[in-house]
Amino acid sequence: MAVKNAIGILETKGFAPLLQGADAAVKSANVDLVEWRQVGSGYTSFVVEGDVAAVRSAIDAAAVAASKVGEVVSQLIIPRPVDELDKSFNR
Repeated sequence: MAVKNAIGILETKGFAPLLQGADAAVKSANVDLVEWRQVGSGYTSFVVEGDVAAVRSAIDAAAVAASKVGEVVSQLIIPRPVDELDKSFNR
């Protein structure tokens, strides 16, 4: 059985904080940027994937960086997401 990667999601209000956060996330830990989305009404989010510790570190760094230029709405880390969740990403 293969080890399932964790995913982390950061949601921001505005595109500039999203970019700042995503940049900090991929620079701070060994994670892959899976996708980003415009949710609507100015809300945007991105998803990173990697091992649990790397994802936690990346999302923490992203939240700090994004909050310096805008508003962080929420952050979420899922250690072992179910396989069906992968189908919702645009890969």
